[in-house]
Amino acid sequence: MKKYLPFYVAIFASILLSFWLDYRETVINPDAICYLLSAQSISLQGIKGAMQLCNQARWPFYPMLIHALAETSHLSYVASAYLLNAFFSLITVTAFMLIVKQLGASRRILWLAAATILLAHVFNSVRESIIRDHGFWACYLMSVYLLLRYFSHPRMLTALAWAAMLIIATLFRIEGAVFLLFLPLLAFFQNRQSWRQGLLHYLSLNLFLIVIALFVGAWLIIYQHHSLNQLGRVSELLNQFQQGMNIIAERYFTMKTALAQHVLSSDSVHDAGLVLIIMMTTWYLVSVISNLSWIYMALLIYAWLRQSIKFSKQANWILLGYILINVLITFAFLMQHVFLSNRYLIALSLILMLWVPFALDDLLNRRRQLAYAAAFFIGIASLGGIFDFGYSKSYIHQGGDWIAANVPPTASLYANDYQLMYYSQHFGNRIFSLLPVYTNVNAIANGKWMQYDYLALRLDQKDKWKFILTEIKSTPVAAFQNKRGDRVIIYKISGDKV
Repeated sequence: MKKYLPFYVAIFASILLSFWLDYRETVINPDAICYLLSAQSISLQGIKGAMQLCNQARWPFYPMLIHALAETSHLSYVASAYLLNAFFSLITVTAFMLIVKQLGASRRILWLAAATILLAHVFNSVRESIIRDHGFWACYLMSVYLLLRYFSHPRMLTALAWAAMLIIATLFRIEGAVFLLFLPLLAFFQNRQSWRQGLLHYLSLNLFLIVIALFVGAWLIIYQHHSLNQLGRVSELLNQFQQGMNIIAERYFTMKTALAQHVLSSDSVHDAGLVLIIMMTTWYLVSVISNLSWIYMALLIYAWLRQSIKFSKQANWILLGYILINVLITFAFLMQHVFLSNRYLIALSLILMLWVPFALDDLLNRRRQLAYAAAFFIGIASLGGIFDFGYSKSYIHQGGDWIAANVPPTASLYANDYQLMYYSQHFGNRIFSLLPVYTNVNAIANGKWMQYDYLALRLDQKDKWKFILTEIKSTPVAAFQNKRGDRVIIYKISGDKV
């Protein structure tokens, strides 16, 4: 019992954190709307029909899990999603500690590992978000643990379990397939083994994938009228391998030309390529550091510089493999889309955080005051992920609830906000087809708002929609706002049209 006490405490703390953050959340994240409505649609439209509903539903495993849990538990779909996410977060925390233990952690380092993952700001900041990433991170970290176990004590069952974890991770996010394809190459970089042993390890790690490839190949041969394009987003992965570099090259030359024409002077035009590379690399590095947090980055650098903090060569190769693939995926995404969300970098941050508890332990042995200072800054950095210091969005939920209770289903309703449309319960699955129109201010400009029975507007302090208020002469039937003055205003237009 005492041996596993750090795990029991971490599991209990993770459950409490998930419960607290879910309870605190007043409005679900925008992506959640797609997952929840597609999960609800499975009963009526089936999986294939639900996949056509919205972009995120094209990878249907997560909505299927929400649907299955809601149907079996009789919980609401929102509660089912929160319960699933809490379970996945618990697995992520446990897997993180198992990896640290496999890397040679003492009992004290295990406690520090629990604190490291439980206080990680960015990870906690998305705990309440209903996103498929939670399942991906859980299976992804379990694959790290299993690969460390395999190269420490090679067993076919461990190799199959590793592949199974990444296959399940791929069902959540297509990036899992990249790890599954490339990480077995690490078998040829392990020391003290012949090339035959390396090949045997490589084939063992790929056995699951080989079997799946044979089944898919047989299916394509038997059903020749089918193609890989019918395998969902697998075709996107193939397209990335085939066209990814071309897309990056095109984006690079487009940005380079724009930089030379509109930003740089005539004297520095010839350096446009270098400036662009420095700019994108700096953007990426700053994003990685802010995602990890500055205090964790400082501890990571300390761990890398300290000669006393060493992992085995096998472990270093494995962790390096995961880091390089993460960097490849995320930097390529940044170059292609000139955008990088914080949660896309969490998989990389979870690997980099593995050095943090070892660094803290070393500081406790050598410079205890610095260790206490680091713990203080970790605690300060964690507060933003655990407590909400921003302005409440409950006014959106309140506005949607008022519409659901007071606006007849047959009435025509215009709402300019995605989340407000969802909470109004007025649009059903039409929300996805109406959204591009309803979020365009021109849709109700020049008196077009008069065609609706009800008008619901979400406004902030500097909102482009405010000019509509000068056209509407009637008094709102309901209004909800937060302390900053962000608000939802609802008008009844029918009967007041001029």
